[in-house]
Amino acid sequence: MQPRSGNPALQNGLLFGLILGVVETALIFLLGFVGFVLNVILFLFLVGFAGYRASSRTGRTGTGVLTGFLTGLISSVIPSVVLLIFSLGNIDALRQQLQQSANNLNQGIAIDYTNNVVIALVLLFLVILVVGACLLALGVGAIGGAIGKGRVPVSSIPQYPGPMYMPPPPYPPQGYAPPPQEYIPSQQEYMPPPPRDNN
Repeated sequence: MQPRSGNPALQNGLLFGLILGVVETALIFLLGFVGFVLNVILFLFLVGFAGYRASSRTGRTGTGVLTGFLTGLISSVIPSVVLLIFSLGNIDALRQQLQQSANNLNQGIAIDYTNNVVIALVLLFLVILVVGACLLALGVGAIGGAIGKGRVPVSSIPQYPGPMYMPPPPYPPQGYAPPPQEYIPSQQEYMPPPPRDNN
């Protein structure tokens, strides 16, 4: 099995993040609280599976962690944007609902909700939701990656050869003409030793 090209973390994060984000949005609007519970279960399963799938291609747990983070980020941003648009379109009804709930809970304490306050509360809630989903996805992706890294085929892990031993070149070097066997220096090349002083 040869390793496939591309970035496994990015590929799986985008794929499962988009799928999970669309399904989560549909379940929230169709089933309400039951859809929220199903979303949590589906989130844990798909994020873990995405981390497992990515790490099984690289043999590294870090790939699963990154995949889980991307999956959690994308899958939480999609429904958050949809909820923000829905809240802005129904801001008056949402403000009245919050005002009524505040009046029922805080007897004798007057709290006046304005549209700006409601928008700020919605944004704060969505930011907390995205951050929490990303943190949870990091842990679940790490678990999936730890399981998946042991499933990678040995042949798909890039093998890096160690330092290669290069034998020294033969001596004498190739193309070197050896001196003649019977070499006699010429008279010009021969220098007699200096005379010795016996005194």
